[in-house]
Amino acid sequence: MNTPALVAAVSASTGVIAHGIVGHRWLMAQLRAVDMQPTGLSTRLFGSDDVSAQVLGVTWHCVTVVFLASAVALYLTAFGALGSRDLLRFIALVHAAFLAVGILYIGQRPGALRGPIPPLFVTATVTAALLAWIASNSVRV
Repeated sequence: MNTPALVAAVSASTGVIAHGIVGHRWLMAQLRAVDMQPTGLSTRLFGSDDVSAQVLGVTWHCVTVVFLASAVALYLTAFGALGSRDLLRFIALVHAAFLAVGILYIGQRPGALRGPIPPLFVTATVTAALLAWIASNSVRV
């Protein structure tokens, strides 16, 4: 068993739950609280319906799918069904990029770190990135 890959998989799974379920509910609640009327540009590009919520929802779930795909690959690696050093390093870099984007936003609002979600995001993302990279070093080429 590849223990670093297993811990990274659990961290990525945390991202799936936090982002895909908790985050989606939060996003939809925020969107319902705002009067989102179509603009001239959105009407020309997407049609007359309010597509802002739909576009944000699709984009939100695309990110969740990346968390899910990385978790699946990490679980498969942890239990020996997959052994790709390059894939594990790619997963580590993707999670590091998520962290970098998060830091760009949190850096503008350091008070946000007092809430429960940002520290969870930082911890899960750092753990997934670091341990996916460490797991990649134990995979035979």
